[in-house]
Amino acid sequence: MNSTSPRPTVPRWVAAISVALSLCGLTGLALTCALGFETPNTVLFAMSGVLTFAVPLATLWHLATTRELSSAEKRLWLRELTGTETWSAMSEYMSSPDLSASARTRSEHAAARRAIRNHA
Repeated sequence: MNSTSPRPTVPRWVAAISVALSLCGLTGLALTCALGFETPNTVLFAMSGVLTFAVPLATLWHLATTRELSSAEKRLWLRELTGTETWSAMSEYMSSPDLSASARTRSEHAAARRAIRNHA
């Protein structure tokens, strides 16, 4: 029996490297705040700040360059990535095995939340 698990659309190595870089950036920012409050290390602060944005930049880069999504699906993802649940959308984008289905599902859930909010 040959069972293959679905692979995420975003390459695993891109997700792994960007998460590791973002965690290093957050660690560097924490160290800068904790240890450098009297004489801050500007270089450490700047590098950490840049590294913190590795996951959002990787997500936007993939969204802009992928050919697997239609322009309507890209607009759905962009709306989700800039909405109130940005971190949840980013996590799902980086780990989803089917970005098209995930975009539709997230759009349906957002529409249901709007309907509930407008009805109440």
